[in-house]
Amino acid sequence: MDGQNDLKHFANLGTKLGLCVKDQDKRVLYQNGNSIRTCGNMLGQQCSKTCMTLYKKIEECSAISEGMKLFKATEIEGHKVDALIVNDGDKITTMLYPLDESEEKFQKQEAYFREKGLTKSEIRIMQMVLQGMTNANIAEKLFISKATLKTHLNNIYKKLPESMRPSQVRN
Repeated sequence: MDGQNDLKHFANLGTKLGLCVKDQDKRVLYQNGNSIRTCGNMLGQQCSKTCMTLYKKIEECSAISEGMKLFKATEIEGHKVDALIVNDGDKITTMLYPLDESEEKFQKQEAYFREKGLTKSEIRIMQMVLQGMTNANIAEKLFISKATLKTHLNNIYKKLPESMRPSQVRN
């Protein structure tokens, strides 16, 4: 890291965002408070936490190690988060955004979907989509075929804005 200005910049990235910077040997160079609360203090240590397990999957299946990968609604050290892992060729930066799984959040989602004209069944399906479930998991849980689920999803997406379509809400 390049001095105190970098540390101040990283420290001010947000009150919810967890940030961890590692070298190419996966040794932790910096963690903000939210990262420490999620993973524990790993400063100076080689990281073997869940985010590095996710990163290893990227390394194994990608011919190019540089780039970024988003993991939506994943569990890291017992916390449900969206994780963005960026490898710029020099540093590996992990950003963790904690997900609100409160009842209030689900009530807000349900009210929004009702306002858009979704039926009770369609609302249930959309909440599963937003939780990161795959079509196969949703179909299995609802005891319907994948084709039937696809019909439901197409009907749902006709009622919702483009930003709520699969490429926007799923990884």
